[in-house]
Amino acid sequence: MKDRKILVPVDSSPLSAQTLERLIALKESITIPLTLLHVLDLNTLSYRGFAETDFRDIEARAREDARQFVTAQQERFAAAGMQVEALVVEGHARETICRIADSGTYDLLVIGKPAESDLRKLLFGQVANHVIHHVRCPVLLV
Repeated sequence: MKDRKILVPVDSSPLSAQTLERLIALKESITIPLTLLHVLDLNTLSYRGFAETDFRDIEARAREDARQFVTAQQERFAAAGMQVEALVVEGHARETICRIADSGTYDLLVIGKPAESDLRKLLFGQVANHVIHHVRCPVLLV
């Protein structure tokens, strides 16, 4: 029988922070290993006016910042007594989350959704909206 796993996309948004807090609050109920996924989209970096060598430095810094971010999230879970795996993957968030969730490695994708007052944000182009409509893996919205 294959190992069961839960994929949790994370970023630096307040919504993502709330999602992680909810998962930590449910730690007694979560027995399946969690994998935190942070997608680094280098295409969103603006490089106009920078020399190519400077832009490589900017990309390297973005990669380091992403690594530090996921390490901080792992430490947050460790402080709550939970061990989690963390991945940093480069790509476009929407497609990358769907591709990894549907890779066959994960049994569930947990993603945050805005509060009802922010429903309009969910309906107009948010990553969560795209993912829940395009992923084949079961999704839990929190």
